[in-house]
Amino acid sequence: MAAVEGAGAARAPTSYNVQSLERAAALLNCFSANEPELSIGELARRSHLPRSTVHRLVVNLVRLGFLARDQQSDRYRLGLLLAELGTIALSRMGLREKARPIMDRLADETGEVVCLAVLEQNRSVYVEVVEGHHGLRLRATVGSVAPIHSSATGTVLLAHMPAADVQRIAVQTRLPRLTPRTITSIEPLLQRLAEIRARGYSIDDGESEEGLTGLAAPVRAPSGVVQAALVIAGPGERVLADDGRRWAPTVVAAANEISASLGYRAG
Repeated sequence: MAAVEGAGAARAPTSYNVQSLERAAALLNCFSANEPELSIGELARRSHLPRSTVHRLVVNLVRLGFLARDQQSDRYRLGLLLAELGTIALSRMGLREKARPIMDRLADETGEVVCLAVLEQNRSVYVEVVEGHHGLRLRATVGSVAPIHSSATGTVLLAHMPAADVQRIAVQTRLPRLTPRTITSIEPLLQRLAEIRARGYSIDDGESEEGLTGLAAPVRAPSGVVQAALVIAGPGERVLADDGRRWAPTVVAAANEISASLGYRAG
C-alpha cells in the first residue's frame, strides 16, 4: 500500500492540475510593486492568454475579492482579500508571533495603542494591533490600512524605499490631502523621508487624522531590508511628551528587538 500511495503522490503534480486555477494564478502573478494596476489587455499580454479568457477570469477574481477594479481607470489591482490572507502568511512566517510579546510590553509601558504594519499596494496595512490602557479606541484592526504618505508607519516604510519607488507611489496615489497638515507634494515628502532616515523614526502629528499622533520605527528582516513598521498612537500631548524624546527611544528599541528576533544583526 505504501508503494501505491507513493506512486500516486508522485503523479499528483501533473495529474491534479486544474487549468483555470493555473490561469488565475498566472494573472495574479502579473502584478508587481512596479506595476500594481493593470488593464485587461495588459493582463492578456503578460499572461499570454486570450483576452476573452482573461476577462472571464478577472470578473470572477473580482467577485471573489482577489482583485479590485478602479471604476475611473477601468484597471485592476490586487484585492484586500489577499492582504488578509497575507496577514495569515506573515503570522506563519513568524513576524506576528515574534512581535506580539514585544508589542504587549510596549503597550504596557506607554499605555498607547501599538500597531505593526507592512507595505501592501501603496498602503500601510496593519498585521497586528494591541490596545493601550488609556481608553483610546482606534479604528485600526488587523487588515485595516493607513495612507502611505502621511501616516507614521507609511512614511517609515517609504523612507527606506528607493527614491524611484517613492516617486512612482507619489504619482499613483497623488498624495491626497487628508488634513491641513498633510504633505501633498513630492519635494517636501522626500525631505521628510530623509529626516526620518537620519533620526530613525517617524512622527505623524495629525497628518493622516486630526487629533491623532503616531510615532513609528522600522523593523528589519535578516537581510537588513525594512520589513515592517512599529507604531504607538494616541493624543499628541502624550505621544510627543518632551518633544518626542520620552517615547521615541522606547519605540525604536522595541522595533530593534523585533528585528533581532527575526534574525537581523546590526552592523
